[in-house]
Amino acid sequence: MQKHKLSLFEKLAFSLAGMGQNIIYNLVITLIMFYYTDVALIKPEVVASIMFFTRLWDAINDPLMGMLVDKTKTRWGKLRPYLMAIPLPLAIFTILTFTVPNMSDSIKILYAVISYNLWSMTFTITDIPYWGMSVAITDNPEERLSLITMVRIFCNIGMAIGILVPPILINSLGGSTVENLAGNQQAYLVTAMIIGVIGSALFALAGYCTKERVKQASEEAPKFRILAQNKPLLILQLSRVMGAFRMVIATAGLYFANKNLADPNMYTLLGGTLILSMIVSMFFAPKCVHMWGKKHTYIYTLGLGFVSHILLFILGYANLGIVFGLLFVCGISLGINDVVTYSIVGDTVDYLEHKTGKRAEGMVFSLNTFTTILQSALGLAFIGMVLAFVGYQGDVVEQTPLAYQGIYSLLSLFPAISCVLSMIPMFFYKFTSEEHAHILAELHPEH
Repeated sequence: MQKHKLSLFEKLAFSLAGMGQNIIYNLVITLIMFYYTDVALIKPEVVASIMFFTRLWDAINDPLMGMLVDKTKTRWGKLRPYLMAIPLPLAIFTILTFTVPNMSDSIKILYAVISYNLWSMTFTITDIPYWGMSVAITDNPEERLSLITMVRIFCNIGMAIGILVPPILINSLGGSTVENLAGNQQAYLVTAMIIGVIGSALFALAGYCTKERVKQASEEAPKFRILAQNKPLLILQLSRVMGAFRMVIATAGLYFANKNLADPNMYTLLGGTLILSMIVSMFFAPKCVHMWGKKHTYIYTLGLGFVSHILLFILGYANLGIVFGLLFVCGISLGINDVVTYSIVGDTVDYLEHKTGKRAEGMVFSLNTFTTILQSALGLAFIGMVLAFVGYQGDVVEQTPLAYQGIYSLLSLFPAISCVLSMIPMFFYKFTSEEHAHILAELHPEH
C-alpha cells in the first residue's frame, strides 16, 4: 500500500476549503425557504414548487458535470481547474440569491427561480471536483479515512457557521421582526455578502493548495452508464434518498424557533447543540468503523437517529431540556453517519475501477452530489407542502395549533420515519473492508 503521508498543510487546506463550501451551502439551504416565505413573502406552496423543481433540475445536471470532469485533461489534472476557477462565481451567485426585488409576485417568483438555479448549478461545479479530489489526493485507504474524517469535521464547523452565524448577523442588522420588511431584506443581503465572500475565499484553497496523485489509468473517458455496475454506490445512494427528510431539520428548526418558541435566538442554541454533537462524534467515527465496519456503523447510527427523533415527537417540547438532550443524540447519529457515508463513496471509486478498468471520481461523486441535492429538493418541498397543509402564514407571528404541531413534526416525526426507511437498502450492502483491501492490492501492486 502507498507509503506517502499527506502533509498537515495539505490536509488543513483541503479541510478549510470544505469548511468554506459548507458555510455557503448551509447559509442558502437553511435560510432560503424562510427568506422566500417570510421576507420575500412568496406563498409556501409556490416556494415548495421552486425548491423541488430547481433542485430536481440541478440533480439531473449533476451527472453531466461528472462526465465533464472525467473528460477533462489539463496539466493541473482533471479536478483542480474547476476548483481554481469557481470560487468567484460562487460568491456572486450566493449574494444574488438573497436579493429578490420587492416587486410584483410574478417578478419575485421569476427572479427567485433564475437566481436559485444559477446558485445551485454553481455549487454543483464546486462539489463534484472537490469530493473527487478526496480520493485523487491519495490511494492509501487509511490516509483517505483520516483526511475525510478531518474534512467532515471542518465541513461541520462550516455548517455550524453557516447555520448559526447568519441569524445572529441578520438580527443584529435589524432583520428580526416581521413588521420590518425593508430591514429584513437589507439584513439578509448584507449577511449573504459577508458569508459569500468569506466562504468562497476559503474554498479557493482546494484548488491552489492540493495535488492530484491518483491518475486515470485508461486514456478513454468513462461513460456514465458504467455507474450501473457500481452496486455498492447505488445501494448507498438509495439509502440516502430514502432518508432525505432528516437532512433538512435545520430548516425545520428555524421555523420551530421563530414560531413555536417565538424566539429567533433559540435557533442558535438548538442548532448549536445539534452541530456541536455532530462535530464531537466525528472524532469517534474511525473507532466505530474499526469496531463494527462501515456498513454496520452506518445502520447503527440510523437506529440511534430513529430513537432520538421519535422520542422528540412523543415527549413534545414543553420541557426544552429534553429537547436539547435529544437533539444532542440526533447530532451524534448524523455526525458519525456523515463520515462513514463519504468514506464509502470513496471506496466505491476503487470498486468501479477494479470492475471496469475506468477510474471515475467525477461521475461517482456526481451521483453522490445528485443524491444530496435530491435530498434537499424532496425535504424542502415536503416542508413547504406541510406548511401549506397546516395553514402556515409567514407574515404573522401567531399560528394555529395545527400549524404549531405541523412545524414540530418536521423536526421529530418525519425525520424518525426517514431513519427507518434509510436503513432498509443497507441490509443489501455487501462490499466489505476485506474486499476493498484486496481490490487496492490488485490495482496498485507496486505499493
